[in-house]
This record gives sequence, structure tokens and C-alpha cells, in this order.
Amino acid sequence: MFLSTADASGDLHAAALVEALRKRALELDVFGLGGAALDAAGFRPIVPQSELAIAGLVEVLSSAPRVLGAYARLRRALTGAPKPDLAVFVDSPDLNLPLAAVAKRSGVPVLYYIAPQVWAWRPGRVRKLARRCDAVAVIFPFEEPILRAAGVDARFVGHPLVDRLAAFHQGRSREELARALGLDPARPVLGLLPGSRHNEVERNWPVLRETARLARAALPELQVQLVVASTLAAESFDAPDWLRVVRGRSHEAMAASTCLISAAGTATVEAALLGVPLVVAHVTSPLTFELARRIARVPSSCMVNLIAGDGVVPERIQAQARPAALAALVAELVRDPAAREAMRARLARATAELGPPGAAERVADLALEVAGRR
Repeated sequence: MFLSTADASGDLHAAALVEALRKRALELDVFGLGGAALDAAGFRPIVPQSELAIAGLVEVLSSAPRVLGAYARLRRALTGAPKPDLAVFVDSPDLNLPLAAVAKRSGVPVLYYIAPQVWAWRPGRVRKLARRCDAVAVIFPFEEPILRAAGVDARFVGHPLVDRLAAFHQGRSREELARALGLDPARPVLGLLPGSRHNEVERNWPVLRETARLARAALPELQVQLVVASTLAAESFDAPDWLRVVRGRSHEAMAASTCLISAAGTATVEAALLGVPLVVAHVTSPLTFELARRIARVPSSCMVNLIAGDGVVPERIQAQARPAALAALVAELVRDPAAREAMRARLARATAELGPPGAAERVADLALEVAGRR
């Protein structure tokens, strides 16, 4: 089976799918593009995910030689002999939709898992999904009718993070998690999540670092931890000595936090499922921002807000992501338990829309169905 996913969250979801498939198949050779979680699940990398940890329209263009070289290797893996029995593409549509076309032309059945957000921007991609995919597993309930109306065999499977984060709601208190991470459970904790791609971090990290410095000045008891994605090296951050760096235990670090500042992305849904109050701060290149602003069809960059239908999570994007303003939002959440409880209640209502546990099992069943159509 060929499998391709280009970011840290997709890697985790893909690894859960592989584990679910291994329960159903005696022999499973999985290869393609993936990261550490897939490697641990017995994946054979054709391209390591760290090679393509890039985000943003302009940023991808500037890394074109590296991206094109990786694409050529993945294309050969799809079309060479023996051909895979199934190609599964997880998220990352700018890379995966072209590869899906290659698979389709080669006669390889195609399953897309975590569909491109055609309802948010670039709606023309829905036609590509219809032409290039035998089935699409969607993780938000409102996506299924939108895609089906366009001729896509879309199935709502639930959100994979519901399964992954359920364990954190089974008797593990914030205080216990804080102690396990070497934090003082009696003092508040601010978690920083600058993103999972190199260029995201280049722009977001300086803002978050300065925000944390200002927040500590206003709240001397505040502990700060930087949560580093598995796609990045902890050594790549210029972290001051008062900041604790956590890599490989991101969910524990998030759940141990009093509040979070996060880049826009999957981490915001993770925080919501963990019930941790947060603020979204995201900075990208001016050209990327302007292009996204012109083609976006939704009012928010935060998925939690889109699910909820309102501004549950404060957002500060681009020029609005000023450290002083962000530090003030953090101070308000740290000082006001009632504000934290109110946000937790609203986050819980939003995440209730993400469906029941069992997403990986449902996608595994769909994968076998699609492979059987060959």
C-alpha cells in the first residue's frame, strides 16, 4: 500500500490507520511519504516527512527543487512494478492531489483521508477529488453532503483526534501531568505551539517567544513550555533558559498547561479536545497572507471557531499578532478561572460535533472496500 502524508498530524492519523489495517491483514507492506509515527508502525519511507516540512504558497515555491525531487521519487513508487493495491493520501492536498492523479492514471485505487478544505478556499479542487479518488474519508460532518453534491463518494468517519486524546480524560489531572513533566503543579503554565513546519516556526516563534517574555514579566509565577512538533528538532529553536522545551510528549505538555498560544492548524483542535483554553496567533509571509485572504471563503483561520460557528478562540493573525496584545490575552486567562471555565465549556460543545471514537477503524474498513474494487 502506498501512503503519503506531509505533516506531523497527518503522520499520527496515518499510523493509526496502518495499525487498524494490520489487525485485518496478515501481510501489509506500506511505503511512501511519512514521518516518525509511521516509521514506528513499520512504514518503509521513500521520502522522509522532514524533507517536506514546509507550509505556505510562497514558501513552497521557494523550496521547489527539493519538493520536485521528492515528488519524482514518490511518482516512481506509485507507477513502478509491482503496483500498490491501494494508494492512501492523507491531507496535504498541494502534494497529494497531483499524486492521486498519477495513481488514478496508473490504475491504482485511491482513497483520500482528511479531504482538502474545499468549503474554505479553492472550491475547484472538489472536481479533482471526484475525478481522482475512488472514495474520500472526511473528518467533519458538514463535509460529507458538500462533497457528495459534487459527485464525490464521501464518507464521514469522525475525527481521529477523538480517539487519540480520549485517554487524557480518564483520571489524569493537570497537576499529575505537570509533575510528570517536571513542572510545579501549583503554578500556572503557558504552552507555546509555533507550528510543525520550518517556515511556520521562523515567523511564529519570535512572536511567541516575546509574548512569553512579556507574560512572565506580568505574571512572575508563570512557567512556560515550548511544545516542539515531531517534524522539527528542538535544537533549531533559540530558546531562553527560563523556557522548558518539550518534544515527543506534546499532548501531555498541552494538557498540563493552564492555557496555550498556538499557530493555526490541527493543534487548535487538539487543544479543544483536551479542554485547554487557548489563543491563536499566526504569522506568514505578506504575499502568502494576501493570497490566502483573497481566496478564503471562511471567516476564521481557526478550525475550532469554524466548527462552533462563532469566535470561541481569540485569533490574532498577521499584523494583529503583536506580543503585547497576546500577552494581555494570556494574562486574562491565567488570572481569571471563570474565563477559563467558560472557554472550556464552549470548546466541549464544539468538539462534540466531531463524532464518536473509532475513526481509524472506519477508515480501515473503507480502505479495504476501495482496494477490493480493483
